[in-house]
Order: sequence, then structure tokens, then C-alpha cells
Amino acid sequence: MTDISRRERLSFRLSRLYRRAAAHLPELGVGGVLTVGGTILILQEELIKQLIGGLPTWLLIVLVLVVPVVAGVLTYLVRRRREPAPRPVLAPMPFPDRIDGLVGRDAELRRIKDEALERGIVVVHGGIGMGTSTVAIQAGWDLAGEARKQRYADLRGPDRDRPETPLSVAQRVLRTLNRPPGGIQEPQDATAQVIEALTGTGCVLLLDNVSSWSQVEWLPTRVPGAHIVVAGTLADTPPQHVEPIQLGPLAPDAGQALLARHIGVERVSHDLKALELLVDVCLGSPLEIVRVGRWLAGNPSVPLQTLVDDLRSLSVSDTLDFVLDLGVKQLRPTAKQLFVLLAGLPIAEVDHQAAAALLGVPSAADAITELADLGLVENVRMTRVRVSSAFRGGGAEGTPREAAREVAAWRRLVEHFAEQAGSYAGRLPAEEARTWFAMEDRVLLQVLARKAPAPRTGRALARIADALETWFRLEQRHEDRLRAAAELARAAEALGDEPVQATAELRQCAILLTSGDPRKARQHFNRSAALRVRVESWPADLHLAHAAILLAGGDEFTAVESALVRYGQALAGGDVLGQAIRLANVAALLMRRGQTLDHEGRGPEARRLHADARVVLFQALDLARRAGEPATEAHARELLALTHHYLGQSHDAGLHLDEAERLYAGAADELGRARCLVHRAGIMLEDPGHAPDAVVALLEEAEPRLPAAGVSTALAHLHLGRLRRERAAEHQEAGLAALSPWDGIAEPKQVSELRALLLAL
Repeated sequence: MTDISRRERLSFRLSRLYRRAAAHLPELGVGGVLTVGGTILILQEELIKQLIGGLPTWLLIVLVLVVPVVAGVLTYLVRRRREPAPRPVLAPMPFPDRIDGLVGRDAELRRIKDEALERGIVVVHGGIGMGTSTVAIQAGWDLAGEARKQRYADLRGPDRDRPETPLSVAQRVLRTLNRPPGGIQEPQDATAQVIEALTGTGCVLLLDNVSSWSQVEWLPTRVPGAHIVVAGTLADTPPQHVEPIQLGPLAPDAGQALLARHIGVERVSHDLKALELLVDVCLGSPLEIVRVGRWLAGNPSVPLQTLVDDLRSLSVSDTLDFVLDLGVKQLRPTAKQLFVLLAGLPIAEVDHQAAAALLGVPSAADAITELADLGLVENVRMTRVRVSSAFRGGGAEGTPREAAREVAAWRRLVEHFAEQAGSYAGRLPAEEARTWFAMEDRVLLQVLARKAPAPRTGRALARIADALETWFRLEQRHEDRLRAAAELARAAEALGDEPVQATAELRQCAILLTSGDPRKARQHFNRSAALRVRVESWPADLHLAHAAILLAGGDEFTAVESALVRYGQALAGGDVLGQAIRLANVAALLMRRGQTLDHEGRGPEARRLHADARVVLFQALDLARRAGEPATEAHARELLALTHHYLGQSHDAGLHLDEAERLYAGAADELGRARCLVHRAGIMLEDPGHAPDAVVALLEEAEPRLPAAGVSTALAHLHLGRLRRERAAEHQEAGLAALSPWDGIAEPKQVSELRALLLAL
């Protein structure tokens, strides 16, 4: 593998050294800066005395007038040269440009337009290299010529081996339609939102690079007043009501016209027979024809017949690779090294900045352009680059030197993503940060999921996982949260980084507790705790998780109280948010004690505990407001609503539920809002004059948003089973399944009572 030029490497290293030196200036402190500055001024004064000692007075006067002006101009010029390029403005993916003079596809375009107008949804299917995306994009322009009526989603994921899941596709489509993607648990949940967003708009929604019908089978079959175009190489067969429009090879005359467009009519006219043979070699594939045309255009001195003669000596399987190999051999060193690195990456595409990080240079724009001109890479999704499918997996391998360079390049890439992710995570929920994560979150997951993490990348991977946790929490994508934490734990274990592994295990524990699975949560908690030698060395979050595990696994209130005390002691001084969380958990403990006493017939004691919990929750609410944390404030409001309900104060309970729902909705926390709906339904059921249909409506709205397991899910099915007797058996089964994580382990009385009520349906 060839090297990057020494000049480029030297420029990059000097720039990096300058930035690192500047970053360490604050470490000198005020005294140090004054000392260094004073020394420099003294040296400057002595130097000036030596320089002007023998100069005449008139020359000194001229220098006094001229030097400041010259210095100012030079400073301006230097600063303008060093000014960093502005960060590209991130925006939703625009509809690709119209293709002028599409060759040989007129009949297919007419059929796509007719099908879209008649059926509402049309599928364009073609093999790799047949121009499926190009034809679909042109059809989209024919259906909606105004940019405001065009919606585009590229569904090619960054993982080469696994296509995007139907849920991921549904989330991407919702984001394209400016709908929150975190509000759906299943792909089918997005169907109604797509209909609502497109009906009567006259828009065309183009879903490009679909790999299987199963990814988009949740789409509505028709949207009145709008069109949906699905394009890609489908690996499965669509249902009978969908008739894909097949794109085959180009006709010979169309292929010749396409090749002639790239190499010029004058050059073609000298050897029409060679032109026909070249098109035959390309098997009618527009991609291959364009690739051959680009190479010939870049080599005007090569006669067409010479290339044909070379191809005739090869087998059919080698003919298409021949021209590509010629192009690779002509690459300059930087472009060749970038191509080899990109081809060997476990991720399918990166942005231009990441490509530069791979090389270790400030910019890779010229190399990317050179590769794109030869058809070796594709510029996709605005400023992103993707290796053409024919060269995937052809990365650096063989010699130890090449392997070492690949590891170093991967380490630079991981550090680049860590810096970018941390920067954008700090700006969430700003729109620019949301857009960046929407494009990069799958790539970041792939970086975490690399089978063999490079040495000394543990901290960078942890920063990436932290940023993804912030992003996925904001979007309420709990499955992706769990996947990111699991991949970080695996990578940290492989690298022997126990602190990072402990953090990742603890994060999985917290996510599983939220999704109602205390058994698996306990397993991850135990792994995290085992990596901490002594209880005294546990971080605050580990004590909090311990308290939550104990509370979910039984009614050992003394142990829970002890864990919460340790949590409070481990909090940093002035941690207002941590104290708010501690008080909310103390209140939850008091409420659980009260519920237990109430079941035992000790009503007055239970009422006193609920009253104490209410006082504690008001304190937690005040601290959460001071900390500016809506999620903690919403949780405190939710618990306050329950305490008021237990104390018989239904009006106040309703007010707190309203506020909790508002806060959860503002944070796009559909899980929290669904719990509030279940609480509201329970309060309504205790009113003798309640309207059953209204309660059922609340529960049916909540049920799809709840996790598969957990107390709230089981409670929702209990209420639905009682209200809809004809489906009682179905809800009984679902409710008991929601309590299955407690099967075979200790469970609180709350769960035991709920299980008994479900069995009695």
C-alpha cells in the first residue's frame, strides 16, 4: 500500500502540535502566564534596542508609521488562511437532483407514473447496477416537480451484512416526514402517521435502496392525494396486490448511446464496431457502461479497439473487473490509500471528515473526487462516501506493515467519531445536533460493534456510547440504548478496560429496569458490581441501581433504605439533580411500604407513610426544577399524583397527572406518558360514575407504548380484561406474560397481588 505525501503528513502533524500546545496554556495558571509574558516582553525590548541602536532618526520615524500597517495586513492575511472551513449546514436530506437525458428508460418511466397515479404506491425493482435509483428519482420529479412536495429517504444502512430493520426503516421515514420517531414500538405503529402526514398534500415519498419488501410492508397501500415510490433490489417477493416494475439491462442501442455520451461522438465514429463490443461486455448494465466510459474519457489516447482486444483475452467473469483494475492502478498515492482503507472498513459509508481522519490529513476531498470520477466510490447522503459494492472487503491485509496502518487508521477514525459525537451530544436537543445524530447513529453503533476493537480505543468508544445514550434517550429508542450499552460492554471486556465495562453493564441494568425485566437487570448489576472490588468504591449510580433492583425484587425495605443512604453519601457536593433523584426514590420506598401495610389492613399507618411521601416528593420536585431536568420533574409529578390518589385527593391527583403528561410529552417520553394514562384509567375506574368507553380508550392508547413486560403493562391488561369481558382470556395471557420476569425469583407483594387478580379474570 502506498504512502501519503510527506508534505501532507508534516502539515497535519504541525497543525495538531500547535492545537495541543494551545490547549495546555490554561494549565499555566494566571501567575504562570504573567511570568512567561513578562519574560517575552523583556526579551523583545532588548532585541529592539539591539536592532535600532545604529539607525538614523528619519528612518525610525518611517518605521513607526509603516510597521503597524504592514503588521496589520500580514496578520489579516495569515488569519484568513488559517481560518477553518465552516462546518457544513446539516439539514434533512433533500430530494436528489433531476437526471437530464435519461437513456433507454422512457417506457419504464411512463409505467411508474401511471402506476403511481392509479394505485398510490409503486415498487421499482432492479438488479445491482441497473439504475433503479436513477429511474425512481426521475419518476419522482415527474410526479412532483416542486421541492416542497418531495420527500426522500435513503434506506441503505451503514452495516454491509445486515439491512436496516423494519422498525429502523419506519423511524427513518417518520423523521423524513418531520414526525418523532421514538413514539413507535412496532413498524405498524407508523402506518397511521404516514397517512396523516401525506394525505391530500400532493407529495411523493421516495424510499430508495430498499433491500426487501419486509422492510416496508407496514406502508399503507394507498394514501389519498399522495404517491409512494419504493425502489431497490428486493431480496423477497412482494404480495400479490403489489406488481413491481422490473428494470432489466439496457437495449444495445441505448447502451451505445450512453457510452458515446461519455467518450464523445467523434471518438465513437472512428470505431462503431468496438463500441458495440464494449457495450456487450458490460451486459447492458448502466453502472458498468458509465464506469467504462469514465475510464476511456480519462484516457483519450487509448483506442476503443485496444481495450476490446484486451477484454477478448479474458474470461467473462474477469472482463468487468479489468477496467476497474486499470482505474485503481492509475490512482495517486493518497486516493489509493483511502480506497484501500474504505474497502476494508466494517462500516459501509462515512462522511468526508471521517475519511480525512482515516488518512490522518486535514482534508480528503481531492482523493474522494478522484475515486468518484472512476466510479470506485459513490457520494451519497450529501457529504458521505460509500465504496462501490464490487470492491467491498478489499481492504488492507497481508503484510504486518499494512495491518499496523489499518489499526492506526481505525484508531484515528474512532477518535474522530468520539470527538464529533461528544460535541453534538452537548448541543442536543438543538436541530443541528439532531440532524447529525439522525445520519450517524447507525454508523456509531457499527463502530461500537466491531468484532476486534483496536487497542487503546476504550475511552473513545466510551465517549461514543455516552453520546448515543444521550441521543437514544432523547428519542426514546430503548432497544438501541440497550444495544449500544451491550456493544460497549463487549468491546471494553475485549480491551480489558474494567471501569468502562462496569459502566456499560450498569447502563444495561438501568435500561432493563425501565423496560420491566428485573431478572436480566440483576445479572448486569452483578457483573458491574463484581468489577468494583469494594462497596465503598461503588459510584453513586451503582448504589441507585442496587436500590432499584432490591425494590423490584421484593419488599426488603431496610436493604433498599441502606442502598439509598449510600447513594446519597456517594453523590458529589452540590449535585442538585442527584439529590432530587434520591428523594424521589425515598418517596417511592415510602409509598411501597404504605401499599404493603394497606394490604395488611393497617390503613392509618399506610396513610401516614403516603403523607410523608408527599412531603418528600414536593422537596424532590423543587430540586428537579432547580436542576432544570424535566424528566426527573415529570417522574416526581407522576409519583405525587399516586400519593394524592392514595390519600383520597382525586382532584390534586388529576392536576399532577396532567402536568406529568405534559412534561413527558415535551421530552418525547412515550413510556412515561403511557404510565400516566394507565394511572388515569385506574383513578377513573374507582369513580362509580366512570364511562367504560373512555377508560378503554385511555388504556388502548397506552398499551402499544408500554414495554412488553412490567407492572404497568400487566395493570393495563388487567383493566382491559375487566372492561372487555369478551377478550378477557387474551388480556389475562398478556398480563401474566408481562409479569414473567418475576417467575422463579422473589417478587414484591404488589406483583403477587396483580398476578392473583389476573388469574381470577
